[in-house]
Parts: sequence; C-alpha cells; structure tokens
Amino acid sequence: MAEEKDTPLFIQYQTLKDSYRNEVLFFRVGDFYEMFDSDADEVSRLLNLTLTHRGERHMCGVPYHASKIYIARLLRLGKKIAIAEQVGEVAKPGQGLTERKVTEVITPGTALESEYLEGGVNNFLASLFVSGKTAAFACIDVTTGEFRATSFPADTLEQNFPKELLRCRAREILLPNSLKSNPTVHEVLDLNQNLSVSWYPDWNFNAELSYKRLVKQFKTANLRSFSLTETSPEVPPAGFLLDYLEKTTNTLSPHVRSINIYSDSDYVIIDDSSFRNLEVSANLRDGSSQFSLLECVDFTRTAMGSRMLREWLMFPLTDLKRILSRQNHVELFATDRSLLKKFRMQIEGILDIERLAGRIAMDKAHAKDLQALRHSLELWLLAQQTLGSFNFASLDTAPAQKIVELIASSILDDPSTILTEGRIIREGWSEELDHWRHVQTDFTRILEEYIEEERQNTGIPNLRIKKTNNAGFCIEVTKGKLSMVPAHFIIRRSMVNADRYTTVKLQELETSLNESGTKVLELERDLFLQVRNSLKEYIPYLQQMAAEIAYADVCASFSQAACTHDWVRPTVDESLAFEVKNGRHPVVEQHLPSGEFVPNDLSLAGEKNKCSFALITGPNMAGKSTFLRQNALIALLAQTGSYVPCQSARIGIVDRIFCRVGASDNLARGESTFLVEMTETAHILRSATERSLVIMDEVGRGTSTEDGLSIAWSVSEYLLNRIRCKTLFATHYHELTRMEHPGLVKLCMAVDEEGPEIVFLRKVIEGNSRNSYGIHVASLAGIPEPVIQRAKSILERIQNEASDQPIVSAAPEQVEETIVRQPAIQQKEEPAKRESLTGALFSDEELILDEILSLDVDNLTPIAALQNLARWKKTLSGR
Repeated sequence: MAEEKDTPLFIQYQTLKDSYRNEVLFFRVGDFYEMFDSDADEVSRLLNLTLTHRGERHMCGVPYHASKIYIARLLRLGKKIAIAEQVGEVAKPGQGLTERKVTEVITPGTALESEYLEGGVNNFLASLFVSGKTAAFACIDVTTGEFRATSFPADTLEQNFPKELLRCRAREILLPNSLKSNPTVHEVLDLNQNLSVSWYPDWNFNAELSYKRLVKQFKTANLRSFSLTETSPEVPPAGFLLDYLEKTTNTLSPHVRSINIYSDSDYVIIDDSSFRNLEVSANLRDGSSQFSLLECVDFTRTAMGSRMLREWLMFPLTDLKRILSRQNHVELFATDRSLLKKFRMQIEGILDIERLAGRIAMDKAHAKDLQALRHSLELWLLAQQTLGSFNFASLDTAPAQKIVELIASSILDDPSTILTEGRIIREGWSEELDHWRHVQTDFTRILEEYIEEERQNTGIPNLRIKKTNNAGFCIEVTKGKLSMVPAHFIIRRSMVNADRYTTVKLQELETSLNESGTKVLELERDLFLQVRNSLKEYIPYLQQMAAEIAYADVCASFSQAACTHDWVRPTVDESLAFEVKNGRHPVVEQHLPSGEFVPNDLSLAGEKNKCSFALITGPNMAGKSTFLRQNALIALLAQTGSYVPCQSARIGIVDRIFCRVGASDNLARGESTFLVEMTETAHILRSATERSLVIMDEVGRGTSTEDGLSIAWSVSEYLLNRIRCKTLFATHYHELTRMEHPGLVKLCMAVDEEGPEIVFLRKVIEGNSRNSYGIHVASLAGIPEPVIQRAKSILERIQNEASDQPIVSAAPEQVEETIVRQPAIQQKEEPAKRESLTGALFSDEELILDEILSLDVDNLTPIAALQNLARWKKTLSGR
C-alpha cells in the first residue's frame, strides 16, 4: 500500500507492484530500471548489487542497456520479471509524471530471447495435476514448440514425479493448490531449489475448458489423433499450460501444432535416483555436464542436435526397429570417415532453425533472425547434397530455396535489429520505398534538376535555390532579371539585391523531403512485417527440417564418439542376454591416460552363461562400482542407438535400469542413509521385471552387520527366485559367497599380494574375494598405526571363527517356506582363553544375553539350540 507521504512516482510504482506481487518489478526511470523495497533487498543480494535509498525506501538499479544480462541471471535463479516501461512522451522536470505500464512479463519457462536461453538445452514449462487415482504431467518448450504429456497412478507419484521433472529439466512449474499439502511434491521441489514454482486454484485445471483450449490450439475437431479424449488425465495440465502461455506471452504460440502423449512402456524406465547415480547428463559433484556420459558423446554441431542428444539419453528406446534404424545411420558415418568430417563441417554454421521458426511464429523475429535462417538453410542444402542418396529422411528442397530467395531479395545482409531504425529492406524490393529513399538521400540532385529546368524555361541563367531557416527552400532572382520572372513564381521576400520566390513544384519537393524520413521508416517496417508473415506458412516445414538436421547431427555425434573413443556397434535383440567383451566405463576411461583403463567381461543370461545374477566381491578401491556402472551405461547407450565402449557386445533389450549405489542422509525429510537405501531397494523389488537390469552396491551397509547381511541375503534370493532379472550385486558381506544357486555366478576383483604390498588389478575374475583390504585402505588414508595394528588383530580373530560352509538358496517354489537352519556366522570350538573382541565396551555376558533375547525360539531346531548352548558355555568358561 502506498503511504500518504509517498511521492507520485512511488504511488505509481506501488500501483503496478500491487498487480505483480510475485514478480520482480523492473521500473524504468530514465536510463535505469529501478527496484524498491523487498524487490531491491532480494535482487541486490542475488546479483551482488549496491543497495541504496530513494527517500526512505530501499532501492537498487541496473542500466537499461545492460538489463538483459541481469534479467538472465534472475531467470536462472527461478525469478519472474515484470518490465514497467515509460510509455508516451517523457515528462520534463516539473511538468508532471511520465506514464508507465507493464509491457512484458518474463518467466523462466516462457523466456523467448536468446540472451535468456541455453542454446543446447530445452527451456521447459511444466505442470502437474492429480485427479482421483491418476496423476498427469505435461511440459512445453515454447521456444521450439515441443509439447508432451504423460500420466501414471497417483500412488506412484514419489517415483514418477521426480523422474519426469529430471527428464525435461523444467525451469518453471505450475501446480494446483490441492497439492500444497502433498509431502511428496514438497520433497521433490526442495531438491530443485532453482525451479520457479507457481500455485493456482484447481479450477484453472478444468478438464472441459482445457480440452477446448487444446482443440483450438491444434485446429482440429477433436483430439483423437493425439490419443486424447475429454476424460484423458493429460488434458487438464496440458490445457492450462497453453492458457498460461497465452496470458504471459500475449500470443497463441501458433507453432505449437501437436502434443506427444507417451508412456513408460515406450522407453526404458530409469528413475531419477538412477539417472543421477549413473551421471548421465550431470555429475554428482557440481551438477555440470563435465565428467558425465553426456560429455563423452556430445560432439553435436548444432543447438538442435544438442537438445535431441539429451532427449535420446533421457529416453532410451525399447523398440528394436527404431534402435536398429538409428544404429544403421550411425554406422553410415562411422564407416565413412571422410563423409563424417565433411558433413560435420557443413552443418557447423547452422544456427537454431527450430527456435528461429518459433520466433517467426510468435512475431518476435527481427531482420537478423531472418538472415540467420537464410544462412542456415543454405548450409543445410549443401549438407543434403553431401548425404546424397544415403538413407536419411529428406524433405523437398524447393520450399527451402524459396525461403532463401525471399530473404535474400528482400532483407539487407547486415540489417538493423530495431524495427523503428530502418536499414532493413534491400533496394529493389519495393519501388515506393526506393522512391522515398531517393528523395531522402539524393535531394540535392533533385533540386539541381529542377532549377536547371526552370533556367531553361525562364531564360534566367543565374537562378539559384537557397534554404533559410524561416522560409525553407526558395528561388533567388537578382534585381537585373526581375523582368523575366514567370507568372508561376510566387514572391516570398524582397531584398536589396534580389527577390526570393517559390513555386508549387518546389513546395511539393520540400514537402516530400520532410516526409521522406518518416515514409522510409513506415514502409520498411510494413514491408518487413509482410516478409515475416509470409514465412509463417513455412513454419511446419522448418520444424520438420530442424528435426532432420538434429537427427543427422546426433547420428554424426555418436559416430564421432565411436571413432574418438574406439567404440563398437552392439548387437541389440529381444533376447534376455547381456554379454560384453572387454567393456569399459566411457567417462572414467576418457579421463585416464590412454591405455590405463582395465577392461572387463560380463556374461549374463546368455548362451554360454545362463546365470542372471552376478555376486561381486572385492576390496575397496578395486573398481567394483566402476564395473557396475559401466555395464548399466553400456545398456543405456546401446538402446539409444549409439555404439558402446567394448570389444563386442550383445544386449537383449531391457525395460528398466535400476542403479542403487551409494546413498545420503535426507535430514529434511527425517530419513537416515539406511532408510533412503531401503526405500530405493523396495522400489527395485516392487518394480523390476525379468527384462530389467539391476545394479546394487553394498546393500545393507547402513545398519548392523547382522541386519545388513540378512537383508542383503534376502534381497539376493528375491532377485534370484522371484524376479530373475539381470543383476549385478556388489557386496562386502563375504558370507554371501556361501550362497549357492543355479542362476548365480560369483565374481571378484583380482588383487596381487606380494608381501606387505597390495596391488589392485581392477580385473574382474570368477571366484570369491577372501579379503576386503579395508585395513589397507584405512592405512592409505592415514589412520594411526596403533589403530591399524589393533584392527588387524581383531580381523584375524573374526576370520578364525567364521564358517565357510555353503548354504544353498531355496528353489523358487520353496521360497515361501524358507527357514534359516544355520546362522550366517558360527563360532568354532576354541578351548583356549580368548581376548574379548570388543575390548571394554561390551562384556561377553551382555553379548550372549542380547543374542538370547533376539532368538526366534519358534523356528529354532533342537540341534541348533544345542550348538548355541555349547558355544555360549565355552565362551563364558574361556574367561
């Protein structure tokens, strides 16, 4: 509310601010945008600007000419901006208040200017709506026209909402008020701090109105061609997105011509946790693409290709036909290096045709945008000639040539970007414009031609044209020639030595000169708008062309990655096999010296090895986690159509990839590391199918040894007997190696021991690891020597008491009746007095009492009870 002591300027500011409470108001004052009060406090903190005062109000400001830099930074931080411009004539000091109004609202998800966007990344605006038992998620990139939506059961919101949000990397999301109390939604939003979030009443998500809005957008009688009906759950959020865009950008976004409705069955399902753990598009350290899979394969030359590459990595295919089609195109470039080099050079200068088309459709394109489009089309026409008869989808080139000719003949090569400045239309495009330009630029010659004509007609050889500030142009006749002045000369002024006259023709010429500047600007503006509007009919063609360019660019990028990193084409089929010969981790290998990475084989569910479950043991720092992740990444790459880092590979299509490696506390949600780990494990056990690929690293490590071992054992049995999916299970619980099952293969990390020296060979071999070498790693980390020696003593005692008897895992049909008949760790007889392994912390009596209280008496066999009694007696008597 404006206070009584506020000046008219502050009252005007507060009136505008009251209408845009959720936006940062950029208030134009002269050559600056100024912010006041809470806006000033926040912006000065975020942008490190100096906070000053105007009167009693806090204030900060940015220069008008540099405002886009600051706006872009605020958008990246999830802020919305309202621009209040000075409209009409700027009032002089003491002559009243300049009128101002908000001319534009810029939000993270609706920004259109290139200065606010990342070229190779989509700029998605998203929405989520839950109705009954179904949730729907929709997202749109208004800069490219990409529009997609999906739905899923509401009770899976915890898994699907973060997954979809990660897939599209939304910059802004619109949510209904009914989800304000939903803890899952708030947990996801807390993990995306720079996401701009807006809450709206649920009536904005009205299904009937949203359906009509979509029909209006697509200009169709119904939405059946998009697999939508009036009751489809995707309709409310999708319709509201279009409504929000129209109100925010003041345009109907005519280039948004379709919506892609997709489901999980269309692509490999990878949850958000697995995406992050695999570091597909961003690393875990700082969230950048450095040290990620994306960095290894991104050799794209265009912004369109870069965006499509990200999409392919986020949406690996399950359709074998589409995978093989991509592989064939990648192979085309990979086997013809000269073609690959030539094509990549030709498309390097192609600008973002997809976003240029969007700017044309939304009346945002300036003259240089059109010239950029022309230049890009010329390069693409050359690239198409290079591809020639190769099996790439090829559009008719005639429309592209028409667009090039239209822009080349109408727009200057280096035009102005400001519509009111002129310097846009090429000479020869408009006779009327050329006439007025001639008047403007060659008026002296026009006057000379006219005065020469009058000399001839009057016979006065010394007629001259003069220009005065008061009278303008006039004809000067000396006193000696006044008798020869014709009747059509109109006297303007008599002087001592001469008289000055004008004529109707001279007045017309002067008027045309005075009007020429305005006429040129008006004509240039109108002609440019005509040219831009004539290009709108080509928008669908340009969008299809952009998709073709992006597809070829990504295929060439995959080929370049294959040639650079020595990758091979995998055999992808519909079997359950997963066979990799000399597989490598694409990211780790790239950042090691050449030849240092140690490749490893893996064979699961194949012809040679029918086992589907690989139990992997080995020391810390030996490469278990790298081995796990590399195979998941190989599967992902194979199903995007890419080559893979190995000597050879056969990959049966997987429907899901789960990566449960590492975990961290989530104190804000009250979840410990172990709870997070168990939640992820539960999701895997409930969601995995026979076609899934599961990698699990150190399950059960976040709790006691007994509990952790029991959970890891039980999870292993469940995966082996119930799900039977391809599983890589790394563990430090060496007791698990006693498990026997026909579907289980035991692998370990090779270690070379030469006396006290230990060398991790990083080679995977069959068998069991007998030592985790944790004490060795602790020594490398600088743990004091007395602690190391004590640890070795305790370890030796534990190893002497451990049992190596194998335990056969229950057959699938016996799972429900499985009874543990032998404890995982049994004590062997030891008549000699032994040292307490726990020092002074717990007595033997306390430990035995705790074990008795935890026994399941109902399931304890007589022989096991007798064995326990004997062990306890010997333990106590040994003191």
